[in-house]
Amino acid sequence: METINLEQKKHGLKKQVELLQKPSGTITIAGDLSVIERKFYNKLLQNANMQLRNDINQVVFSISLEELKNILNVSENDKHNNYYKKLLRKLYDTTVTYNILDKDKIINGMAHLLDNLDLKIDITTKKVTVFYTIPLIIKKSIVGIIQGDPEALYSKINLAIIKGLKSKYSIILYELCRDYQNVEVPEISIVQFKELFGIRNKRAYNSFVNLRVRVLDPAIKELSENPNIEFTVTYKLIKKANVYTHIKFDLKLKPKQIVLEEYRDVSQLKILLSAVPEEERTSSLESYLSKCLKSYDARYLLHQIEYVAQQKPKSFFAYLKKAIEEDYAKSELAEEQEKAEQERIERLIQQELKKLEAEKLSLIDMAVDREKGRIYEEYISLLENNEKQELFNEYRAKTKELYQDVKEGSFLFEETMKRLITEYIISKNEIYPKRLEKIRKDAEEKAERAYQREKETLREKIENGYLRLPLTI
Repeated sequence: METINLEQKKHGLKKQVELLQKPSGTITIAGDLSVIERKFYNKLLQNANMQLRNDINQVVFSISLEELKNILNVSENDKHNNYYKKLLRKLYDTTVTYNILDKDKIINGMAHLLDNLDLKIDITTKKVTVFYTIPLIIKKSIVGIIQGDPEALYSKINLAIIKGLKSKYSIILYELCRDYQNVEVPEISIVQFKELFGIRNKRAYNSFVNLRVRVLDPAIKELSENPNIEFTVTYKLIKKANVYTHIKFDLKLKPKQIVLEEYRDVSQLKILLSAVPEEERTSSLESYLSKCLKSYDARYLLHQIEYVAQQKPKSFFAYLKKAIEEDYAKSELAEEQEKAEQERIERLIQQELKKLEAEKLSLIDMAVDREKGRIYEEYISLLENNEKQELFNEYRAKTKELYQDVKEGSFLFEETMKRLITEYIISKNEIYPKRLEKIRKDAEEKAERAYQREKETLREKIENGYLRLPLTI
């Protein structure tokens, strides 16, 4: 059977696609993030999404720094890892207000972009791995997206396009437009607009001339000139009582994209009709399925057609309408899979218990490592400048002696030297080992409580479908 590929190449157009199903509440945020910070945040969300699809209960996510840097343009992708380390810490320290346009039904309020952050270096390979967690409400939304929860609103953001954008305002506008691409973009108050674009506290943008020249016009120009963006954007400022109070964005598909959209529908309709028994292929049915493609996913429609074809009803057309409206295929499929699902549950429980145990140990290690970082910073801050210099010189020499294959001045070298100094500091004062032991004990107790809670509800979660993979054609 022919398959439906929603991202296939059409009419020779070669478009690089790297999709992120981004929760709507994380698109309209009030916070001033740089271009690179926005690109990194998107990649971290996409990575969490991918790992949650493999394990819905995962808490700590990981990604290599090398892979994270690939989201940047070549010109930005240098080897100064200290810069990227500071950038990640800034993301960790940043608090934003989510969902400022009140579209999202799950995500609301203020929270950090990242709840936990840790960087670990493999001494052998010299590779840096980033470990992080995301706010619970964001994780809940991503899980909802994976499971098809209708309240988990999201937009498909093409990270390949984001990678090529140079302005943070272009990224914000592109994501906003994608979030409202299938509906009208609402009027946005000037206050909300400034929050969304991170310029609320910048006096220069109290002038609407500056607003147009520095923010709006360049962003719209960059989007319009990008051949891989399928729409153009215009805007108008709305006055009330002779004062600009709102802004309205309008989207319009580019002519080529209109053709491609029509081609996609024709192609999908052809596949759907091929699944209909030949004697049932009428012009009325074809017209009905064509309309359905505007409201339903093509794969969903194909499931319904195949289900109805198996039932061989007296009136194929009438029965198909009910099947599409009431999702007959899903109910039947769930019944057929129930027996196999129960067998899968027992296997999953054992697998998940092992993963929970590993996550528990990882959280404990992260807590201890964070405390070691605090001890290092506290100790160094108490030293005089000449004492600091002596200490750094001594351990720079030791690091060179012990790790001769690590290049001096590199990110790996600096982290290794910091680790050696931290070990020295902890060994020098008996207070520090006791302090670390207390932190470890507290972390173990906290992690164990979380582990037991998850363990108690694990069977219920699996039985309720939290770990079921979506069906695909």
